[in-house]
Amino acid sequence: MPTPTDLLYDCAIIGGGVAGLTLALQLAQAGRRVVLFEKETYPFHRVCGEYISMENYDFLCRIGVPLAEMDLPRMTHFTVSSPSGVALHHRLDIGGLGISRYVLDQLLARLATQHGALIQEGTRVTDVVFTGDEFTLSTAEGGTYRARIACGAWGKHANLDSKLHRAYLEPSRHARQFVAVKRHLENIDFPEAMVEMHNFRDGYCGLSPVAGGLTNCSYISDVRNLRAHGNNVAEMERQVLMQNPLLRPYLEAAHRQGTPPIVISQITFRERSTVESHVLMLGDAAGTIAPLAGNGMSMGMNASYLLHGLLLEFFEGRLSRAELEQCYTRAWRRLLSLRITAGRLLHQVFGSPPLTTAGIQVLKRLPFMTDIILKLTHGRAY
Repeated sequence: MPTPTDLLYDCAIIGGGVAGLTLALQLAQAGRRVVLFEKETYPFHRVCGEYISMENYDFLCRIGVPLAEMDLPRMTHFTVSSPSGVALHHRLDIGGLGISRYVLDQLLARLATQHGALIQEGTRVTDVVFTGDEFTLSTAEGGTYRARIACGAWGKHANLDSKLHRAYLEPSRHARQFVAVKRHLENIDFPEAMVEMHNFRDGYCGLSPVAGGLTNCSYISDVRNLRAHGNNVAEMERQVLMQNPLLRPYLEAAHRQGTPPIVISQITFRERSTVESHVLMLGDAAGTIAPLAGNGMSMGMNASYLLHGLLLEFFEGRLSRAELEQCYTRAWRRLLSLRITAGRLLHQVFGSPPLTTAGIQVLKRLPFMTDIILKLTHGRAY
């Protein structure tokens, strides 16, 4: 009987976040031979806002996620504040659900496995090479795998970006760098139907409910804030984030709780390519998604749905490899580039005390503009 490394897979996916997992699940459901590599072992926590726009609801239900049975909080309103505490309250257009990645990723991995996908947990891909119309993937654990298609869903950055000599890397070394922090808060009085976004100097923090009575608290900050406080997250929070009076009570609760947060660094928001050395990118690997772009989970899943259909055409011989790459690049840009661009523009405004305060005051007088911004950063059901 052939071992996993002896087989030629239709698709090898590097990275087991929601983009990679939903792609693996769809391809497995279509009867395709899929292998997915995730360097961690499920379940585990990720730095993520854990807010899924309702545009994804029907899609997730179709691929087998029992959302209706999961008793998830539904968010219908949001609050955004300036560093000084000037706040705007508004209704969300389509709203979203709160679900922990600890739960969702493991559920998607289990569903993909049930449909025949091979999920290689605790496995780090160290190289991917395209020769002879197929890919060879090498892992740190010593395995070598072959596939007709390789997809990169490894998130914001990975060593494979350097292996593929991606063009965004060199400019990113001189660009503004960010750090992201995430924790779950327990036993705080946070409204179930609300998403809150609180600005502070050179950053912003999002809060939203997730199942189990928890509140997700995730923020992104210019790395200079962290360095200025001795690379001490708690001290940065006390001296910078807590200057926002609306954010202060939540962070005080986090410090009393005492659970260490998850932290990732070296984040940049530069434009990236959707295809690199014939590897098809999706999720943050295709273009780092600012939190203000509507939310990265939704856009990663949306890209997986788009790519899944094109891959089936390729496997059935209706698209050549060159046509597949061209079609995917065009379709991805048409579907997501406006949302990513809008998110980047908002990201530049958020964290600037004068700009944020002025922007919120304008939006409070002209609420229709808030509706326009929401439409720019959210998609439609698919």
